[in-house]
Amino acid sequence: MVVEENRIITLSYKLRDGDVNGNVMEVMDIAYPFIFYYKSDGILDSFQENLRGLSSGDTFSFIIPATHAYGPYTKDNIAAIPIERFVVDEEMADSIRDVGEYVAVTDDDGYTQNGKVVEKNATHLKVDFNHAMAGKDLHFSGRILNIRQATADESVQKRYIMPDGIRF
Repeated sequence: MVVEENRIITLSYKLRDGDVNGNVMEVMDIAYPFIFYYKSDGILDSFQENLRGLSSGDTFSFIIPATHAYGPYTKDNIAAIPIERFVVDEEMADSIRDVGEYVAVTDDDGYTQNGKVVEKNATHLKVDFNHAMAGKDLHFSGRILNIRQATADESVQKRYIMPDGIRF
């Protein structure tokens, strides 16, 4: 069986920043493999396409340029937001807006986006809405551990469903 539509893929990989010598950013090993429905919406298309046609046991190594991953890092994705938008109650006001913390911001249309607080002052927070991997070329290397036909439920939902029935 090969990696193609309507398959559940189990693999291990190491993700590095830039190339084979880059800093390790993530590891999914045989003890904690990455399992997904091939052609899932929530997974980079470029990642999935690099796996197409591989078989169980095959190894892979490829780079996804930032333009095909999470895009360039852009200063336009950093916003100054009035601090009062983050005050839930007086007890939480100081703890939820420290530099380095993540906050959820909902716009006037009801769309929520997560961002990282990069600066704060008495009146505003500067929040970086760039993806954590924006501007990075991603080097993946790993092995296909298993490929199976998706179940009927998985095919309908277009996602992996754990054997115990817990869905995520």
